[in-house]
Parts: sequence; structure tokens; C-alpha cells
Amino acid sequence: MPRDLYSPTRAAVALGPSTPEPEQLRLFPGGFGGVDLAKLRSERAAIAALTRAPNTERAYASDWADFSAWCERAGRRALPATSDSVQLYLMELAGLGRLPATMSRRVSAIRERHRAAGLRTPIDEDVREVLLGLRRKLGAAPKHAKAALTIADLRRMLKRVPDDLRGARDRALMLVGFASGLRRSELASLNLADVRFERRGCVISLGRSKTDQEGEGRDVGVHKGRHRETCPVAALRAWIMERGPWPGALFASIDQHGSLRRRSMDSAQVAEAVKLAAKRVGLDPDLFGAHSLRAGLVTAAGGNGVGTLAIMSRTGHRDAKVVQRYMRPGTALAVDPLAGLL
Repeated sequence: MPRDLYSPTRAAVALGPSTPEPEQLRLFPGGFGGVDLAKLRSERAAIAALTRAPNTERAYASDWADFSAWCERAGRRALPATSDSVQLYLMELAGLGRLPATMSRRVSAIRERHRAAGLRTPIDEDVREVLLGLRRKLGAAPKHAKAALTIADLRRMLKRVPDDLRGARDRALMLVGFASGLRRSELASLNLADVRFERRGCVISLGRSKTDQEGEGRDVGVHKGRHRETCPVAALRAWIMERGPWPGALFASIDQHGSLRRRSMDSAQVAEAVKLAAKRVGLDPDLFGAHSLRAGLVTAAGGNGVGTLAIMSRTGHRDAKVVQRYMRPGTALAVDPLAGLL
């Protein structure tokens, strides 16, 4: 037998890129060379988890639980899983009407769980082909996206907001949310110290967010409005006067009795504030949510002739394709790139 068959290079090729390196037998107490590989794997998984947002971690945990439950019902092994199991699982998800985006996240969760356990990932070329085929068949665009809030509907909502403590908060919440394009989790996590008022408006300082996993942070400018009733800066100042100067949550929670609680709203409460405002003016609350504010900014700005890069600098998006998906129907003819030429 040729000698080079036993060479490290030939062995590495045989194992494949995703195969863990073979470990030496533990012949001595404490392991070979005193290296605790299990501990290192655990620490590696903990470091990898730090690169993902808490919401992503929760979603991955839920996704893995769903896959594990499916494997148990199907009489299959979840860890380690096979490529065939993942493919069949995706087909079942498609039959249940799950969106391609949901399937992609489930695949990512399965991959990450295997990597954390030091196992070969079952996400191979066959799984990727099935996922691509389902994406082409079902379409990649979300079918349940919230409606973008128009300027006209925002004005109507603001006129019906009650003149009380909750109304002052919700007015500022919706106007700042619309003008800044912040996600609902970002709005809910803001503290009073994150806001700085300047001559032309205010600056909101963000820490770690969905697209800023390194926690570098960024500043988001909110300009003064031309009309006081729709000025986000005036609404925010009015809310802070009602709220008081105590340090902590900017958009504080308000209980069912209308009393201020010195703790942050949660993301669901941000969405509920928008839904309630929509219901007051006769709009279907199921079509609106916190995301309507963010989508409304992108749609309104695009209709106003603002370029994609300028919109991305406000919203924090890193992918222009995602921003384009935010452009809801109704803005296709808003800007004519050939105006006056034909």
C-alpha cells in the first residue's frame, strides 16, 4: 500500500471539511495532554451565542424545540440529525403553510445546535436545494407583513389619541417611532439618557441592535416637524414633562389604572399602542402593528424621492434589498426617473 495514503493531507481530504478532527484516546488522567475538549466546545458555544441578539437566541431555542418534537413524532433522531430528516421536516413545514423565512431560520437553528455540540451539521447541499426550491415555489416575500402607516392615517390617529398620560406617551411613541424608523424592541429599550435635544431636533443613541451585534451603537437623528401636531420632537418633550426627570425607561409602562410604572414597555405593548390607535379611527387593527411605523417611514421617504442609502442610514438596514421590500404598494409611480425626458 502506498505510503502517502497515511499522510495528513490525504486523511484530511477523506474526512471532509465538516468532520471534527479525530481525538486521541484518553490514556492518562485529565485527558491527552491535559486538554479538556468538552469544556472548550462549551466555551466556544457560549462565545458564538454572544454574536446573536437575545431575540434570535429565543427564536433558535423555539425552532430547535419544534424540530426535536417533529423528530420524536417521526421516530427519528434529532441530535445528530440526518440530511434526509431535515429535508422531510422542511416539506412538512411547507405543508403547514410556514414561510420560507421561517424555514431558513429553522435550518440555521439546527445547524447551530449541531455545531455547539461539536457534531457534523446535517445542512448539506441537498437541504439547501430543497430550501431553494420551496423558496421559489412559495415566494420569499412575507405574506403577513403589517401595512405601512401613511402620513394621512398617522394624522388621523394622533387626533384621536386621548389627552391623558397614556395619550402623551403613545403620541410621542408613534411619532418618534415613525420619524426614527426604529424597531419596536429598540423603542421599548430606550432610556431617558439615550436622548439628546439639539437645535434642529434630537439625537437618539442606540446600543446593540439586530444589525449591530458588536454593540458599536449608532446615533439616530429625529428632526423637528413643520407642524406642531405631528412634530416628533415636540411630542417627545411633552411626554418627558409628563413622565418626569427620573432616570430609566424613556417610554415607561402604564398600568391598567393609568398609573406610571418605572419600567420599560415590552415590544408587545408598543405594537398594542399602534393597534389601538388604528382601531380608534376605524382601521383594521390586525393590519397594523409597531412595524407599520418603520415600514411607513421607508414608504413615505421613498415616495418623497429620498434615496435608498439615505433611508438605510436612518433605519440601520445593511441590505438595500430588504429596504426595497419595505416599500409597500402605492409608491410604484411616486418617482419618475425619466421625468421630462420622454
